[in-house]
This record gives sequence, C-alpha cells and structure tokens, in this order.
Amino acid sequence: MSENILTVTDLVTLYKAESKEVRAIRDLNFEVRKGETIALVGESGSGKSTLGLSILRLIEPPNEISQGKMIFNDHDGEVSILDLSLPEIRKFRWKKISMVFQSAMNVLNPVMRIEDQFIETFEAHNIEGDYSERINHYLELAGLGSKVRRLYPHELSGGMKQRVCIALALSCEPELLIADEPTTALDVVVQKEVLLELNKLKTNLHLSIIFITHDLRVAASVADRIGIFYAGRLVELGPRERIISNPRHPYSKLLLSSIITTNTPRGKKLATLSGSPPDLSVEIKGCSFYARCPVRVDSCLSYNLERISVEKDHFAECIRAKEELDVSTAALNAKEVN
Repeated sequence: MSENILTVTDLVTLYKAESKEVRAIRDLNFEVRKGETIALVGESGSGKSTLGLSILRLIEPPNEISQGKMIFNDHDGEVSILDLSLPEIRKFRWKKISMVFQSAMNVLNPVMRIEDQFIETFEAHNIEGDYSERINHYLELAGLGSKVRRLYPHELSGGMKQRVCIALALSCEPELLIADEPTTALDVVVQKEVLLELNKLKTNLHLSIIFITHDLRVAASVADRIGIFYAGRLVELGPRERIISNPRHPYSKLLLSSIITTNTPRGKKLATLSGSPPDLSVEIKGCSFYARCPVRVDSCLSYNLERISVEKDHFAECIRAKEELDVSTAALNAKEVN
C-alpha cells in the first residue's frame, strides 16, 4: 500500500481570459504522505490556493485543469480525482478531502445559525445519525463550546469563526484537510491557538494536512515538510528543519533572510526581493525566477527544471543547487581517494 495519501503528477491548471491563458499551475509534481502536514509557502499569486481548488475540482469554466493526474489513496483504495464524475466528486469532497477556505468571515452564511450550517453540510453528504451530538463533538474538537451552535456568525470573534470553519471541514471525517491561510487576519495570540488546535487535531484524528501560507514562520510551526511555491511550481521541497536551516534555492534563501526574529541583531538589514513574478500567460524558458535571482547565470535560461536531489528527501529546481552538489560530490570523492 502506498505511503502517500495524495500523489499529483504533471498538473496544469489554466485561467482563461478573452485574449490569453494563464498557466497558474505549471507541470506540478508532489505528494502528500499519510499522517503528515506539508506546508506550501509562497508570495501572493504563486498558485498555492489554485492548487487547493484544483485538488477539490473547484476550478470553474472557462478555467480548467488541462492535464495531469491526482491519485487519492486511502483504506478504500486508489481514486483518480480527475476521472470522477460530477456526482462522484460531490460525494468525494468533505468525506475524503475537505478544505478550510481563506477568510472565515466570507465563508460562513451570515443569516444562518452555526448549527444550521452543519446540518446543511450533513444533509448534502447524506450523513446519518444524531446531528446534535455530532455538531457538539466537532465544535469541541475545534476548541469551542456547544453554546456556539445557536449563534450567528456576526456574534463570534474572528478566531471563533475560523475554528467553526475547521469544525465544519472535519465534520464529515475526511482523511486529508487543505487549510488555505487559516490564520489570515487573526492576531498573533489567536493565530497560535488555531495552529495548536490544528496540530492536536492532526494527532487525534490521524489527519494529513496541506497547509497553505505566505508566512514561513507559521509553516515552520506546523509542518513536517515545507514546499516553496513560485510561479505555479514547487521550486524546493524538503523536511522542515532542512528548509529552515539550509535552503538550497535562491528564492527560499531570500524568503528566510527577510524574516525578523527575536534573535535578529539590532540594525541588521533584512533581504528584499526586487521585481515582480513572471507573466504566466507567456511561455517561460528555463528558470522562472531568473529575472529576480541574485545568482543567475546564462545557463539558467536553458535549464529544464529537473528535480535536483540535494539531500535525502530534499530537492530544489535550481541549476546553481546542482552546481553546488557537483562541487560537494567532487570534494568528497577527492577526500576518499586521498
């Protein structure tokens, strides 16, 4: 049996306008392992949220998933997500994979009590049993009391709304949760509480989680592995400790060096990233980070974006990472000869 609960291969997602197509996801390959949290980090517009919507088949026409495979693998066997019919994908969502969408304020129906939003979800997915007990159970799992069920969204704080969204996403007992910026617009205290709650739920419910964020500090607090997203691709992916302590892609290095922490020396100049991401409506030759990269060379423009394994379970899409690896390998071989 596969150790991966989700395997994505050569995925391409297009956004279509009158005069052009934007390749928001470009030939993406990655996997989510059973029981892990994988955090996807990148700036706005890099394709992180589009990936979450693509996994749940929520890309609406004229936009489309134009190619690729997405295989979900749990105790019931393999499911090809892109081959599911519309009725089948509606049953699949929330029961197998669910999502905590950005901005709980906009997700919850403002004219429905919280319990009615749960009941609507249960009825849509043919969930049977005692709804009252089930609602209380998932509200408590998300760190809320049962009294919340009788309230309207406007009567809740931002952190409470986010917890309700998490409870709703878990209410049909999925095995994979996509959390898209679940702590956006929350103050740091509430943010920490929500992250701790997600970590507890992962352990207690044996969940796998795709955690989407633009904040590396948040990713480091929840993830087993971190993937760095840029221009619709994962340019680096590896264990959390290695990405934080020894990033190998120039974009990852710049992201990390732009973060201020309690250990940052007073007066230290933080790194900045000049320029803008590439236009994804035109063909990109070689590395998409070339125009903004401080260590670029001419050969980057002909680089075929192969995954360079820089360490065990750690790869980067960067020709300079390959050069560093070649130098390290040559030095090691020379040492062995001597």
